[in-house]
Amino acid sequence: MTRQRLIDVRMHDGSRHFGGLPEHAGTEPAEWHVLEAAVPALAGAKLTSFVTDHVTEAWIDFEWRDQRFAINNQLGEWWFFVHDPTCPDELLEAVLAHFEGALCPRSAQARSLGALAHGSFRVVVDEADGRTSFKDFATLEQAVSYAGDAASESDVHAFVFDGGFRLVARGKHY
Repeated sequence: MTRQRLIDVRMHDGSRHFGGLPEHAGTEPAEWHVLEAAVPALAGAKLTSFVTDHVTEAWIDFEWRDQRFAINNQLGEWWFFVHDPTCPDELLEAVLAHFEGALCPRSAQARSLGALAHGSFRVVVDEADGRTSFKDFATLEQAVSYAGDAASESDVHAFVFDGGFRLVARGKHY
């Protein structure tokens, strides 16, 4: 599995902002409920607090492996915090990977296929027969063209990811 890219931003309360995942506003069910439901799916994790205004913001607090974590949506991302800034990176990577799988399964799938060269793009195609295929491209234009061709050939879905494994385009069925 390709490692998550961790950050180390210390908050005023001493906690560490260690990563983020893209927020997709307007999805159903609301992403804060997807993340809330994903907490107990992380073996041994315990939800300790869930607060939302059901419009724009949520805070999700949980404990896992003797560490306290929080998730909050800010500026179009879900930000991840750990109370103890010395928490091992392996745990932080596992938390991000778990929630990425719940929130952005295609992104997690694209990441699991290995690292991308800087500036490259990966197309993940859900084939009509249930298989998944992928192909890497040097330019966004090539990747979008391939995703469009794949989606047009049959009833399949094609997704284009950048080097940070963020969804940047979808193939369109014509």
